[in-house]
Amino acid sequence: MDIREIEPRDEVVTWRHWEIGRAADGASRPYDFSIPWPTVRRTYVEGREDADIVLLGAFEGDVMWGAARIDLSTYDNLHMASCAVHTHPERQRRGIGRALAQAALGTARDRGRRMMHTEAFAPVGGTSPGVQFAERMGFRRALEEGMKVVDLPATEDRWDELAAEAARFHDGYRLVTWGDRVPDEHVEAYCRLCEIFMAEAPTGDLDVQAERWDEERLRKRERRNARSGRHQAAAGALAPDGTLIAFTEAAVNEHAAGRGFQSGTLVCPEHRGHRLGIAVKVANHRQIRQRFPDCRLLITGNADVNAPMNAVNEALGYREVERCIEMQRDV
Repeated sequence: MDIREIEPRDEVVTWRHWEIGRAADGASRPYDFSIPWPTVRRTYVEGREDADIVLLGAFEGDVMWGAARIDLSTYDNLHMASCAVHTHPERQRRGIGRALAQAALGTARDRGRRMMHTEAFAPVGGTSPGVQFAERMGFRRALEEGMKVVDLPATEDRWDELAAEAARFHDGYRLVTWGDRVPDEHVEAYCRLCEIFMAEAPTGDLDVQAERWDEERLRKRERRNARSGRHQAAAGALAPDGTLIAFTEAAVNEHAAGRGFQSGTLVCPEHRGHRLGIAVKVANHRQIRQRFPDCRLLITGNADVNAPMNAVNEALGYREVERCIEMQRDV
């Protein structure tokens, strides 16, 4: 077996790298969470301004059976790298994953990083070979999340009642929605909300640092999304003075239009208690149904300690389908 660094622009080899990860996930996870190949291909060809990506493959002769990806942020958390390691189901338990993980740790060390982060997934109420493997490799549990899905058409009939109930508590606030581009008049407040979100999001024992957001960073992300077929749907709440003080976001990839990923939701601390969290999420669910009628499922993750957001998602009909264990170790 030979561990090699892969040229990201090599379409044949990177497709095999992607296919190994998809096959490994498909053999152990309840839903298809994989990024579509056209998006992955575009990312590898163009690169990302916010991260350096290193691809490693484990080969037997000319055939790749193991795949690792190491992401090294260029904006924030310059002490950390993130990795994902996969072995094709036909070659598991032969030491391929261990060799790739060790090579990934070496890559992070060579790039000046001192901490490696990874995610392992397990059934609700159980463990998994992925979790056990990460622990054997010296990774420590830092944060646990419930991975949840909601069927949008099946839960649509509850939105009117939820919105009406929430509206009783936020008189004077106004709900707004937008698509792939944050409106110019909200950019400054949006960037502030992103920084608050990263500072307040439950991180458990993860060794993560604050993020800095500005218009340049935001617009670069929007352009990257547009090139890769990733579309945003967002809703926000404006205070009586017109300032954006809450938001929620989801993404739908045109190459996998049947599902979307719900990401961040935040209400400014000084504006909490007005049911704005559930109000913006209902507004965004409506927008997704209108803009992306083929999108049936939304997928999200919630830390167990985030009781307010877990309550909001339960009211909206999200159900837990697996566990995500975020783990880290020194390199």
